[in-house]
Amino acid sequence: MKSNKMKICNLLMCFCLVFALTGCTTSSHKAYTYSVETGDSVEIKLDTSDHYAITSDIPFVISRDGEVLSQGTFIHAEYYAQYEEAARTDEHAQILDSGTKDGSQYVFWSYNDSEYNYVILVEDSDTGIILANNVSEESARECFDRLTFSLE
Repeated sequence: MKSNKMKICNLLMCFCLVFALTGCTTSSHKAYTYSVETGDSVEIKLDTSDHYAITSDIPFVISRDGEVLSQGTFIHAEYYAQYEEAARTDEHAQILDSGTKDGSQYVFWSYNDSEYNYVILVEDSDTGIILANNVSEESARECFDRLTFSLE
């Protein structure tokens, strides 16, 4: 009889521990839909855990604990290639990464090792996004990684 009570007690303690650990993980998001001059409506969603925030204005601002980290604005899709070409050919620019995220193409580059920029072509749209950060490469990557983009 004691062993059954002990098993139940251990099981309850394990359940409480698992519940407590999963209860500590919080994830929050803030999303805005922007109606841009291209005619598209683009939703940008930011993971706001760890005190990150995004504004609803254009240009939108991503901050952490009140410190501005990145600013973003919208461009016509045809300018995406021009920004990418400039990043690849400017002697002061260095491509740091490129690929796709959420189905959207992007290029990430530094300019004079003091400005860190993304140009993003939103999937299935006529819209691109420029995301600029003059804090650090790590800060720029963190802001970008916290974002998702979609056409509404």
